[in-house]
Amino acid sequence: MQAEVDKPSTLILADDEPMNLTILARVLEKYGFSTVDAHNGEEVVRIIRELAESHKPMPSAVLMDINMPKMNGVEATRILKAEFPQLPIIAVTALKKDDFLYADVGFDGFFRKPVNYSALVKTLHDFTSVPANS
Repeated sequence: MQAEVDKPSTLILADDEPMNLTILARVLEKYGFSTVDAHNGEEVVRIIRELAESHKPMPSAVLMDINMPKMNGVEATRILKAEFPQLPIIAVTALKKDDFLYADVGFDGFFRKPVNYSALVKTLHDFTSVPANS
């Protein structure tokens, strides 16, 4: 399965809980974002590499859970930041901000679950071409 990032406001959502992906996607779509789901860090890395190799548009940002199977969000972020340093990656996790040094890992932002969607959307507008009043 190859992901399609068809406009500059596309986000990759990485979470191993299907309900979290569904809720986050529905909220973000109301604000004009398109989303591509990934179920673990390994899948996110694969999607981004495939997009780069095929010269397709990159997503505006990745929203990354931390605790996921196969490859966690910290490891995936380290890999992605080494290969794609300009790609914005925002942690969206149940962990407390004090549980790890998210900026040292390479995350560009941090949101704790349950997510404050208005604050998340405001942050995403800094990384995308979606107007803030969408």
